[in-house]
Amino acid sequence: MSITKLGKVLTLLAASTFLFACASGGEQTTEATPVEDPVVETPVETGPTPEELAEQANQEARQARTVYFDLDDDTVKPEGRTLLEAHAWFLSKNPGVVITVEGHCDERGTPAYNLALGERRAKAVAQILMLNGVSASQIKTVSHGEEKPEAMGHDESAWSQNRRGVLAYEG
Repeated sequence: MSITKLGKVLTLLAASTFLFACASGGEQTTEATPVEDPVVETPVETGPTPEELAEQANQEARQARTVYFDLDDDTVKPEGRTLLEAHAWFLSKNPGVVITVEGHCDERGTPAYNLALGERRAKAVAQILMLNGVSASQIKTVSHGEEKPEAMGHDESAWSQNRRGVLAYEG
C-alpha cells in the first residue's frame, strides 16, 4: 500500500472517529450513576381516627348516669353538666334512642314537696340535654320524690346519694 493511500485511510479513520464522537450528544462522563435502594414500604399502623377517639371517650363518660343535687335545689352542678353533655352527644347522634330522666329526693320534706322537687330536677336535666342538641321527643321525665332511695341511711351521706337525677335508656 502506498503511503498516500495509507494517509487517506488514516485521515478517513480520524475524521469518522471525530464525527462519531460529536454525534454522541455532548459530553460523556465516566461517573457511575448512583443506584437507589429499592423502597420497601412497611405498613404503617394507623391509630384510631379522631371520630373513633371521640366515640370512645364519650362511651366512657356515659358509664355514669346519675347527676347529684344539693339540698332543696334543682340546679345541675358543673360535674353534672359534663356528664350530661356526653349523653347529649350520644343522643343527638342517635335520634331513635329515648331516655327517661328520673328525679329523686331525700326523705326530708313532705311527699308532695319531694314529688315537685323531683320533677324540677328531672326537667333541669332534660333542659340541659335539649340545650346540647337532644330532641324533646327523645326525653321523658318522671319524679319519684323520696320513694326510691339509693341509700337507706338517715344522715347526710345517705341523703346526698338520694338527691339525684338518673338517666334511664329505654330498650
